[in-house]
Amino acid sequence: MKRSLLTLITLALVLVNLVLTAILAISILPEVKQANNLISKVSEAIDLDAQSASSGGTNISLEDLETQNFTDPLTINLKPSDDGKEHYANIKISLSLNKKSENYSSYKSKLEEGNINSLVTGAVTKVVSQYTIDQLRNGQNEIQDACTEAMKSIFGEGFVVGVVFASIQYQ
Repeated sequence: MKRSLLTLITLALVLVNLVLTAILAISILPEVKQANNLISKVSEAIDLDAQSASSGGTNISLEDLETQNFTDPLTINLKPSDDGKEHYANIKISLSLNKKSENYSSYKSKLEEGNINSLVTGAVTKVVSQYTIDQLRNGQNEIQDACTEAMKSIFGEGFVVGVVFASIQYQ
């Protein structure tokens, strides 16, 4: 009698365990699916980022890079900020050039002669003037990337691989 009673109690506990496991699986399964979807989206974004970086031409060796420094700083009126004051930025720019670019020799000679410097400084001025002083302080890399994109629209892909603010002062 004790044996059959222990067997029945064990059987009841196994059934309760089975029911609780099923309830647990049913309640956790949607959350696991959502987490898997999120992980899939993040991994796809990382893959896209890695593909765009490798195909964008930004992985250039240091031997193939040359810098073109602009000696005269640009004084740029910044977008009005919330404080109501006018702010200015005094920026010296430097371009990172790809020596392996198809148009390197022609564009490089024009830059050295100063024939197209006004195009470069005008594009940088146009981009930087769209930002406030706070955005310039906090997002300098973003603004340099926007300036790089402006240079790519002028020179095409591959010649200018980066715009660097060699020195920057703002007021």
